[in-house]
Amino acid sequence: MKNSLERVRRIMAHQKPDHAPLFDLLPNDAVLRHFNGDVAVEIGDDRSGISAIVAATDGSRHSRFSPMQERSETLSDGRVCQYERWTTWTPPRIFSSVEEYRQVKQGELTARHKQANDCHDTANDRGYRQCRDLHSLFGNDYYLLLSGPHSCLMGLYTEVGLEAFSYYLCDAEDVIDEQLESSTDLACRWVAGLPDDDPFDAVFIGDDIAFKSGPMFSPRWLAEHYFPRLKRVISAFHARRKKIIFHSDGNLNPIMDDLVAAGIDGLNPIEIQAGMVLADLHKRYPSLVFFGGIDVSHLLPFGKPREIKDAVVKAIEDAEGQILVGSSTEVSNQVPLENFLAMRAAAMNYVF
Repeated sequence: MKNSLERVRRIMAHQKPDHAPLFDLLPNDAVLRHFNGDVAVEIGDDRSGISAIVAATDGSRHSRFSPMQERSETLSDGRVCQYERWTTWTPPRIFSSVEEYRQVKQGELTARHKQANDCHDTANDRGYRQCRDLHSLFGNDYYLLLSGPHSCLMGLYTEVGLEAFSYYLCDAEDVIDEQLESSTDLACRWVAGLPDDDPFDAVFIGDDIAFKSGPMFSPRWLAEHYFPRLKRVISAFHARRKKIIFHSDGNLNPIMDDLVAAGIDGLNPIEIQAGMVLADLHKRYPSLVFFGGIDVSHLLPFGKPREIKDAVVKAIEDAEGQILVGSSTEVSNQVPLENFLAMRAAAMNYVF
């Protein structure tokens, strides 16, 4: 949309733009087709997918921009990764015992330490170059978030599955801690190595650390092992004048104080069905900007356009305008086109 970058920058500066901006992921064939001139976005056609996303929203982050060819791929460790149209499924990595997990992870840490340098050449980092290429495709009038490295707790537990990770956290906590520290150190060196011409205003850091019922891990453990490291990474990005948008699904209420103390500037996706109440969050943390906030579990797939409009207006008013309107995760194919259009129109027609 026209003036997207300025629109979002005003929100991030706690000012009022012409209308509420929209931020979302759009793995939705009907929505992409609508904003691609009524032409379907074909498999692997990221350029058309990105063009549609730019027409539909003001901001997004690195994700899938076009559907994938369905296939399976055997990884180097023997696991079979399954690629579906919009999703990827990889089974957990199985270790025979805690001792094997410890041995393998310590070997990986040793190899990582040998490769460590005082300063990371971020400009030539493959992932960073990919983000720069995407920024060029999205254009200079769009709020694309930089995908940044961090302590990556989610990466540790998704690799082996949450159940197995819970045992390792109990029986090999020192190895978990070493991995978090190594990732944090690498992230801080990566940030220090950002080139002077880096074009990104803000950084996306994602770690799903909560269920609908509350945090996945003990708040005490997170306060000791996770949040101080998250704060180090955020401080490094802040030193480079980058805003931080933190993502986690679920009910974050019991650990919101720690998240805000770590320095986050924005929160995504605000899972309403998990008890994340925008009015309460805004009252408690008036400095935060919210990204999302419109329920995609029930409302967007099954609600009526009028109900969606009312929810958008309420979200904007509950946050006193400090929100980029969007789904509480992503606009999947379950969401009818008319419902996405209702959410978009409600945001664009809202008069501050």
